[in-house]
Amino acid sequence: MDKAKTKIKFFTEREGWATQVSVTMMALSVVFRLIGCWGLWTDTGFAYTQIALPVLSGLLFILAVLLLGRVALWATALPVLLGVVFFIIKAMGFESWLHMVLCILLYLLVAVLYTGTVFGLIPTKLPLLPLFALPFVYHVAVEDLPALANTANPVSFAAGMQEMSVLSIMLSLFFISLAMKKKRVGPQEEPAAPETLAPETAPAAVPEAVSAVPEAVPAAPETPAAAKPDNNGAEPENEETSDAPAEGEETTP
Repeated sequence: MDKAKTKIKFFTEREGWATQVSVTMMALSVVFRLIGCWGLWTDTGFAYTQIALPVLSGLLFILAVLLLGRVALWATALPVLLGVVFFIIKAMGFESWLHMVLCILLYLLVAVLYTGTVFGLIPTKLPLLPLFALPFVYHVAVEDLPALANTANPVSFAAGMQEMSVLSIMLSLFFISLAMKKKRVGPQEEPAAPETLAPETAPAAVPEAVSAVPEAVPAAPETPAAAKPDNNGAEPENEETSDAPAEGEETTP
């Protein structure tokens, strides 16, 4: 197949281990978010942006991966973009403006690279792996472990659950990137659907060619012409003469 006339298409297998891990981690992120924010929905803005938005994003992501991962992985771009909006709003509350700006730039990079990859505009998934792995390592090593070690100001249970939700989202996106498979699709080729066995049908009969030369029509048998009367209406004379003598004629011995 000519590469110049094909496009890249990424897909995932529902039964793949990396896909299953990704779905599981996203489901855990929803559970951790609900536990960590339980009772905090009295604030309307917080309830919409920090509870409803990430929960909706996580559920849509799970459905898109399980139902459309093989034929339309690009559908996962919508929940990922919703998640980016959630993280940007969350970053607005950071005390350090430098930390806020760097995080917003990272989230925008996630939106661009992930969307471009699942739509086939970026021909490789490799940039996605460090894009999700490095922030996870930074969160655990630089932020979470020192916070857990701070006994003077311990982390609350609600804050810990919310942080676990964030880490679960990072792991989910990392494993879905790992689960992605690539193939080339022709310009007229539809996305591959699950194979089904179709009943065999007999080949259509080829009509016989009609001869251009018509068959010869058998000639009608000749019939003897009827004897025609002469001009006086007399019957035609018999050409044969009789050998018997006429009456009264003497015969010579």
